[in-house]
Amino acid sequence: MELESVARDLHAEAMSDAPEPGRLRQFATQLKDKLLEADTTIAATMGIQMADRALAALV
Repeated sequence: MELESVARDLHAEAMSDAPEPGRLRQFATQLKDKLLEADTTIAATMGIQMADRALAALV
């Protein structure tokens, strides 16, 4: 449930008229942390890799 909420927050910020890099970074980090807490699956691994790429793009 928390993972879903963080994903929604990240999507909403990314789709806003003026997304703030700091908030995007915060939500992407939270999403990555939640995925790391989850059982290791292909989907979680892919999600972590995507979060890493998104965070790198914000730097």
